[in-house]
Amino acid sequence: MRSQHKSINVWKIISLVLIGLIIGSGLWFAHAVLTPVDQPTSTTTSTTGDPVMTVSLTKRQVNQIVTYYLNDFQKDSKVKYSLTMADQAVLGGNFTFFGQKIDFGLLMDPIVLKNGNVELKARQLNVGSLPVPISYVLNYAAKSFKLPKWVTLNSKRKTIVLNLNKFKMENGMQVKATKIDLPNDEIDFSVYLPKK
Repeated sequence: MRSQHKSINVWKIISLVLIGLIIGSGLWFAHAVLTPVDQPTSTTTSTTGDPVMTVSLTKRQVNQIVTYYLNDFQKDSKVKYSLTMADQAVLGGNFTFFGQKIDFGLLMDPIVLKNGNVELKARQLNVGSLPVPISYVLNYAAKSFKLPKWVTLNSKRKTIVLNLNKFKMENGMQVKATKIDLPNDEIDFSVYLPKK
């Protein structure tokens, strides 16, 4: 008689646990379905309106700014690279190819896009006499280099895009490229105040 009483209690406990799980799962599902989805907010600020100023720089000035920025940005990175302006933009660095460390210089043509971003189109790779494809170097750079979030690299198209619309200065101001003419040493930007 006592053993029958114990088995009834076990079944009651199991039944209550199962009912609790079913009710709990139903409540969780209802909460998940009825909770509104968080819409991601855009991190880019619109630069509509007139620029507050235009800035004209020489290649030397741009090289100083870029070198300063990259030195600060790469201070904790093991792999270093550089970007300099000459008659073309030059991405410099090194990579390992068949176990050998090789210095390279990737020559690129800068193109100002309609939205004020800058596309660097790879034209020539200088690595000595080795026949290394440009796409290999860009693919290596994408995987190995510490790149700012506003820079995108496309090894198939052989391009690097400087998404200036995603770059903000510490005070919130943004820039758009308006003209890049490296042979004539003319590099112009428009500067916009942050939108309130």
